[in-house]
Amino acid sequence: MQGFMKLSRLFRLSSHLIPLIILAILISGLSDAKHPQPKNVQVSLRAKWSGTSLLLEAGELLAKEQKNNFWEFGKQWLESDHHLASTSPKDCFEEILKHGSYFLSGSLESYYQLSLILRSASPKLVLYRQLAQDSLSSFSLSHEESVNSENASDIYYKDLDRWPVSRNPNAPKGKCCWVDVGSTILFDVSELSAWLNTLTTLSQDSREEPEIFEFDHIYPESNRKSPGAVLYGALGTNCFSNFHLALVEASIKGKVQYVVRPILPSGCESEAEYCATVGTGSRLNLAGYGVELALKNMEYKAIDDSEVKKGITLEDPRTEDLSQEVRGFIFSKLLERKPELTADLMEFRDYLLSSTVSDTLDVWELKDLGHQTAQRIVQASDPLHSMQEINQNFPNLVSSLSRMKLNQSIKDEIITNQRMVPPGKSLIAINGDLINIESIDLFSLMGLVHGELSLADQIARLKVPQKDIKMLLYTPAPSEQGSFRLDFRSIHVHYLNNLEEDSMYRRWRSNLNELLMPVFPGQFHYIRKNLYHAVYIIDPSSAAGLKAVDTMMYMFENHVPMRFGIILFSSKLAESIEENDGEIPAYFEENNKNKFRKVEEDTSSLIISLFLYVEENYGTKMAVQFLIGLNNHWGVSKADDDEVVEKSYVEDAFVEALKSKANSPPQEILLKMKNELTFKERADQSTFFVYKLGLSRMQPCLLMNGLVYGSSQAQDEALQAMNEDLMKLQEGVYYGHINSRTDVLEKFLSESGHPRYNPHIIREGKDHQKFVSLATSVLKRDSVIVKLKYLHSPETEDDMKPVTHLLAVDLTSKRGLKFLRHGLRYLLDGTKRARLGILYNIDNPVSFPQGSPFLLLVKVIDFTASSFRYRAKALEFLNQLIIWYEAQHLYSSQTSNTNVEAFIEEVAKLAEANDLKSDRLRSALSEISWDSFKDYLQKVSGFLSSEFGLGSGDNAVITNGRVVLHKEDSFISDDLKLLETVEYDRRIKPVATIIEQVEWEGVDPDDLTSDFLSDTIMAISSAMSIRSRGADNAHFEVLNAKYSAVILEEENAIIHIDAVIDPLSSSGQKLAPLLRLLQRWFQPSMRIVMNPVSRLLQLPLVVSYSFLLQLSNNPSQIYHPTEIFQNSP
Repeated sequence: MQGFMKLSRLFRLSSHLIPLIILAILISGLSDAKHPQPKNVQVSLRAKWSGTSLLLEAGELLAKEQKNNFWEFGKQWLESDHHLASTSPKDCFEEILKHGSYFLSGSLESYYQLSLILRSASPKLVLYRQLAQDSLSSFSLSHEESVNSENASDIYYKDLDRWPVSRNPNAPKGKCCWVDVGSTILFDVSELSAWLNTLTTLSQDSREEPEIFEFDHIYPESNRKSPGAVLYGALGTNCFSNFHLALVEASIKGKVQYVVRPILPSGCESEAEYCATVGTGSRLNLAGYGVELALKNMEYKAIDDSEVKKGITLEDPRTEDLSQEVRGFIFSKLLERKPELTADLMEFRDYLLSSTVSDTLDVWELKDLGHQTAQRIVQASDPLHSMQEINQNFPNLVSSLSRMKLNQSIKDEIITNQRMVPPGKSLIAINGDLINIESIDLFSLMGLVHGELSLADQIARLKVPQKDIKMLLYTPAPSEQGSFRLDFRSIHVHYLNNLEEDSMYRRWRSNLNELLMPVFPGQFHYIRKNLYHAVYIIDPSSAAGLKAVDTMMYMFENHVPMRFGIILFSSKLAESIEENDGEIPAYFEENNKNKFRKVEEDTSSLIISLFLYVEENYGTKMAVQFLIGLNNHWGVSKADDDEVVEKSYVEDAFVEALKSKANSPPQEILLKMKNELTFKERADQSTFFVYKLGLSRMQPCLLMNGLVYGSSQAQDEALQAMNEDLMKLQEGVYYGHINSRTDVLEKFLSESGHPRYNPHIIREGKDHQKFVSLATSVLKRDSVIVKLKYLHSPETEDDMKPVTHLLAVDLTSKRGLKFLRHGLRYLLDGTKRARLGILYNIDNPVSFPQGSPFLLLVKVIDFTASSFRYRAKALEFLNQLIIWYEAQHLYSSQTSNTNVEAFIEEVAKLAEANDLKSDRLRSALSEISWDSFKDYLQKVSGFLSSEFGLGSGDNAVITNGRVVLHKEDSFISDDLKLLETVEYDRRIKPVATIIEQVEWEGVDPDDLTSDFLSDTIMAISSAMSIRSRGADNAHFEVLNAKYSAVILEEENAIIHIDAVIDPLSSSGQKLAPLLRLLQRWFQPSMRIVMNPVSRLLQLPLVVSYSFLLQLSNNPSQIYHPTEIFQNSP
């Protein structure tokens, strides 16, 4: 991977607009002193590696669009024989284009062709060369290559051979293809066959396997659990074809995981067909960079200084010849008229002499030069060509531009626009997405364009009309919300104080405008208003929890302007609730012991019960003092955070707290409390509330106005949280959204509060989230997703569902069964926006025998989803089925046969109890084709592995393309509800809104079902989630464009470019050729507003500039792109 990064950085260098300062000028000899010959400068940039095969580059480019394209392209090339007759680079280039274009449509064909011309996939092939070299080196088969002494250019660049990737590996043992299996290298198909036969005798742990990377080409039908076999070779060689056929057959049978790394070793050119060698050989000449010709005036004048008089300088007006005109001024006349301004006039003369203004241009002629340039561009027949010609050869054109008569309307419009955009500022946006001009280059720009073209192509294949595609392309990326507030409002919050009512705060001011006043660092705004609600979630039996109470009391006693509160819970009880399927385990009843399961009361629950008793009888402050007393009795400051207090300390602290307050002895109260269920139930409800909030594993933590913070440093966390919310409060006060009557907590939580917290769901940014496009899968007729049947909440089966949850579950594990049950409960609770699909992620399902209880369970679920999903009790039936299966069959051997008839009979009874037709279920289970059903399960497992990167047995939920793994943390039905809300609000809602309003064309009305619309939204929202785009759209329409803008309309354009450009700037030099390139290859619509600097004082551009890009599709010109500056001065 380090080698790949080096390659990327090197090739990136060529993609930037490199200002190559030409230090050596190739000047032909002068045949005549009066008529010198033209002086030309030629520039080229060579890569540090030898050329790569254009055929192999085509495969890499097609794989970038879709992984399977690589394999389909290779299959088509092997089956075709037209290319065998090609004898010239041009013929081969056309054949490669023809074969590749079969897999592309519209503008993607143009992108494919342009990428081939630019050789943008060459670095990827050099990466495979490095991996091939490593493969050979690990078996001592690699040896150094010598430089071809007959090639003069190679001798010139011989120092570059020190760089490892500059060399192409030699063919080992004269073989052009080999297979690396980790433990050895195989050079013949016979060796491969022998190795395949040994796989059955080797255990998986004893095998050495080659390392496989994410960027590798893995055969689609490969079993990811099978041994890896990496083929190094080139399409177009006989050995590749032979190895490929053998490995494909072995891969389909599940024997190997087949990987191809394309490489044509040095010396194998004669073994390959002609088209496979086109592009190889000498080093690659690069294109796509800027060249700047900076000329320096090296003319020197000889001055005889031997007669300079003493005390007189050369700058003295008496010794200078001031009668000569300088930029239109005759300074001798000016000095005669204004002798008192001698010093200023001479300083001005020196400035004119030292400036870069052309000798043929007067100063006043610069004033409107920017406006005149803009006028020349907008009035040209080819504006982009004119802009490129002007700003890349400005010194030679400046005189003619300055003599142009200026249209006042153009000047006025430019000045008007500059009230909104600073003069000379350049901006560019593609489909509303603003791009950073400073970092833009040809290849990054092409990457952005490719993303838009690819997305538009996928949406168009979903039959969405063109006008709606444009609306979707303009949809911005979801913004980073920055704050997730948890709605914790409940009776289980115990507040210690109230700033608005307590007497200790009566001297504080109540004017909220105080928030807008500055304070010294470290000071607070002391306002008699509950602006900050700091609520601690703690387990009172833990040292960490009691330390948090200490911190809270410290801040309370020091009058920190917060409203403090606590929520108590028991960690042990929370774990029991999770194990008990989200329900509170009940206590024994003497008359019905079978009804309840006993849960021993833990120390935390006892402390919570005692706290509630003290609070009810003596107030919250007294109850908090009880916790402080417990802290003191235990000596918690010396305890580790994970230590738990002993019950004896609890009892002592309780007795000590009530000793001076209670009417009866505290010991008696303590005995009564042990048998009192009222406070125990309230304590259990408090723990259950924390469990539902999703905070039971985050003990202790802090909620500041609903924002969630860990409290490893509780005091620092509280003060930091206070400062983070201050800006929002100040903004609300400033704009009048918050006043003296506003309940701040109610306002914040009602606007953006969520009922549950799950860090795996709410985290933002693509570094923390995984998205996968489902558009390709939806468009395939035989795809797993297309054939999937979904479950819905009752009475919503015919409604469009913008949110689609795909549950990947391993039903051979208790965790997977529980995960599925929570998914069913999520639907039973009711959701109008989401549907649920079930994908079975099982390790090697073909190993299960016919009649296995697991296979029967999966078949029942599958049949219910397809045949009974409109029945009211279908979900309840599945829920009961899973509970029964877990109790009766989960812990039995999954690979053993069961009594199929007995299993079917039990399932039929459950079906009848839920008003489902048992005869249809019996018939479906009796007529199972076990082999085809297991093949289907194998296909589903392969789909989950290849598309989402899930390992066998992983449980996960894929929500409109977002993958959330269910690992050790709890994941319940409330988490699915949270995931639905978060994803719908962030990225699905805009897509659903547009799709709901689409006027469909060319679609059969019978096909416009709720499933069709739901699939379309799922595909588009997932595809849009993986593109790189800013969260805000640039709005260039506010700028006037009647006189001073270039507007190029394309009716069916997918790409629209908005730009603001100063044509006489380095940004203009960079953008002009790029825009022209986009116009030629992709036909975008453009709106380019001119924004030159007014009142220039000197020439803005003093160098010639050119962008090296070979636009011809003639292969003879592809490999040697050069730039020639002709007629240089």
